[in-house]
Amino acid sequence: MKNANDDRHLRLQQQIIHYRSEAASCRQQIKQLEAELEKEKMRSAYLKEKLREAETVNAEMYKKKIAALERQLLLYEIALEEAEHRVSGPQQTTGADPAASVLALFHYSVMIPTHLDEEEIVVIGDFIIRNSGTAPLHHPVVCLRISPPKAAVLSGKIALPQSGRAAQEGLADSGAEGWTFIQENWREKVRQNGEYWIAPLHGVPIEPGEERRFSQFEIAVRPSGNVRSLTVDGFVYGAELPKGAAAANRIAVQW
Repeated sequence: MKNANDDRHLRLQQQIIHYRSEAASCRQQIKQLEAELEKEKMRSAYLKEKLREAETVNAEMYKKKIAALERQLLLYEIALEEAEHRVSGPQQTTGADPAASVLALFHYSVMIPTHLDEEEIVVIGDFIIRNSGTAPLHHPVVCLRISPPKAAVLSGKIALPQSGRAAQEGLADSGAEGWTFIQENWREKVRQNGEYWIAPLHGVPIEPGEERRFSQFEIAVRPSGNVRSLTVDGFVYGAELPKGAAAANRIAVQW
């Protein structure tokens, strides 16, 4: 009987130790939660104070900047209207006004190698621009957009913006239409979104019924495991087409 009582007493002592340990753990957790709650209260008060500062100080500063920019924009718009009026001058029109319109398209071929893991896919072609309107297209600009941007590299008879006049004239005299990048940071545009912005070397307008070609360009495609297709879209802009016109077709390659 004594041994049974001793065993019961031992188990009770063990349970008491366990419960005390659990109680101590709970008290510790409560202290941690109370500390975190206090920290969150302080953080909330800090953020509220910063928000009040932003509303009272920064908001007023931004309002002044916006008002100044709006005034500057209005001045630019007025100056632009005056400049356009001086350039165009008074015009008399009879019947429908002449309008510029373009038809652009890709003419291309694709060469797919036998071993894609060793060689590149090559696209060779021309980008053809035809003025299908009744007015000249001044300052034509072409945008060729490769998607995905890092899947391929475009090359052709394109002069760099910083190249000398002799190099540009030599390119223009090579028998094909010479082109040049219109941006100094053209490599950055290519890396960011795969866009190649180019324009003819000589700023001759495209007359109604005439064509302009970006001839014999090449696109070297680097096949990879996670990329299985490539598209190239073309757009034409000009003084009379500020919003641009998309090409009638696109280059599409799958492998």
